Amino acid sequence: MRKLIHGGTIVNEGQSFSGAIVIEDNRIAAIMPENEPPRSNFDEIIDATGCFVIPGIIDTHVHFREPGMEDKANIESESRAAAYGGVTSFFEMPNTNPQTTTIDALNDKFERAKRSSHINYSFFFGATNANSDTITQLDKHLVPGVKLFMGASTGNMLVDRRSALESIFATAAAEGLPVMTHCEDSGIINENMKKAKALYGDDPDISHHYEIRSEKACRESSQLAVELALKHKTRLHIAHLSTARELDLLQQPPARDFVTMEAVIAHLYFTNDDYAVKRALIKCNPSVKTAHDRAELRRALADGRISTVSTDHAPHLLSQKQGGCACATSGMPWCNSLYRRCWNLSITAF
Repeated sequence: MRKLIHGGTIVNEGQSFSGAIVIEDNRIAAIMPENEPPRSNFDEIIDATGCFVIPGIIDTHVHFREPGMEDKANIESESRAAAYGGVTSFFEMPNTNPQTTTIDALNDKFERAKRSSHINYSFFFGATNANSDTITQLDKHLVPGVKLFMGASTGNMLVDRRSALESIFATAAAEGLPVMTHCEDSGIINENMKKAKALYGDDPDISHHYEIRSEKACRESSQLAVELALKHKTRLHIAHLSTARELDLLQQPPARDFVTMEAVIAHLYFTNDDYAVKRALIKCNPSVKTAHDRAELRRALADGRISTVSTDHAPHLLSQKQGGCACATSGMPWCNSLYRRCWNLSITAF
């Protein structure tokens, strides 16, 4: 099966030019500039005049809610939305119900996706305080890595014991698997929430969310993750970076050999000032921070310190997004508009 896409503007690897793409058996066989017209017979010819021809996005951080929360979304519905947004592959997170913290639960997700996903897929394995031995059973060619919640999360997925953290980082390094961390210090968050409730009532206004899930909570947890990665020589990917100060962790040369960082759309788009209008619709964990933090994240994305952009796509029912810091759920749906958001950022922020 040979296919020709011609007439469009090809955007790839920092370049844009008019040209044509030849696809053979669902693989790109050739990319040619406009002055080199292909000479062959094709089973299908697509005229892309007036369009951009752009590689599909790999969204490495999504929550598709299946199994256990299908009232919010499922693999079929969210992979369809992702395809609409230009996403052709996704990596999904383990905090479903049941959580993806056993081999059986992981295999179940792969079977579900095989039946219903519209695009390519894989699933992170979730670490707990007690399952580091299971990491040795993972196929590093099948899963993208181990997801580690070093901050408040649901169920038993908060890993807060130092011995468990050491074991997870050491085992992942030995198996050649990266560790992707959610970095927020639960002790700091809990103390901040206690103080906020004493001042503002049982459900503090959403404008205080960035004070409760604070810069300090993020920075201290990320610092610990980097220390563990360097100690065990573990590949570490810090998810949804939200503060300028966390970027300083890359200043020490050894960190650049083992640590990469991710930004998500929420922290690149919004600041704490937006709570006044968007309210809990933009509540996420980690929280969106200040305009200074947003500016520094954008700068780090432009100069390469931040290596990936993802969505942290996390749909909820609208009724669940009502309330303040304590009552409203955290998370936003993004993947159906990822290309448009990234394009807007590229022309407005950098």
